[in-house]
Amino acid sequence: MIQAMIFDMDGVLFDTERILKEGWMDTAEKMGFSLGEEELRQMRGGSAAWGTALFEKWFGGRINYMEARAMRSRYLENYLAHHPLPEKKGLKEILQYLQQKNLPVAIATSTERERAESYWEMSAITGFITASVCGDEVTNSKPDPEIFLTAAKKLNVPIEHCMVVEDSMNGLKAARTAGAYSCMIPDLTPYSEEFKPFCDYVLEDLTALIPLLEDLNGHGK
Repeated sequence: MIQAMIFDMDGVLFDTERILKEGWMDTAEKMGFSLGEEELRQMRGGSAAWGTALFEKWFGGRINYMEARAMRSRYLENYLAHHPLPEKKGLKEILQYLQQKNLPVAIATSTERERAESYWEMSAITGFITASVCGDEVTNSKPDPEIFLTAAKKLNVPIEHCMVVEDSMNGLKAARTAGAYSCMIPDLTPYSEEFKPFCDYVLEDLTALIPLLEDLNGHGK
């Protein structure tokens, strides 16, 4: 039985990873460094501390991660000032379904709380969220399981009865280590064999969660 759902945010609930990628490309051009798809993949789902460590490894102190991150954030803020927050297909449908089934929802995101809460308000989903853990509230970022274990504790549901929905390798590794059911809904990084050890389920979009949960919780029989 799945007793609670824990969602990553960027790339799962909102189609913001594409904007963040554009922001990183713009930042790299302006600051004079390069990031390929492999580097972006490694950063996805990670915190500022995780990104700082990666930049140190890649650039040896030549590029200041926090300066680059701030520039990328300004790109994102400018985009959202002129466009609506892009929601993933099925966002409202899955949240309404979970509310109807009395299944609590947590969001566990590497994004800092101030920005995350602004997204929830923009999309009017705050009322569907039972608990949340943000990147500036944990010591260890994904792929460490801390954020998901903390979310389960806030929900008062054993982690082994929670399903985590993620789009990144870092997030899926964290979900597997935590002991949750893990579900991948691919975003910018497509599913491949390297994800197989970390995924219990792979779905096309959020709407596909409804029949899966119906089946797992016996409602579809």
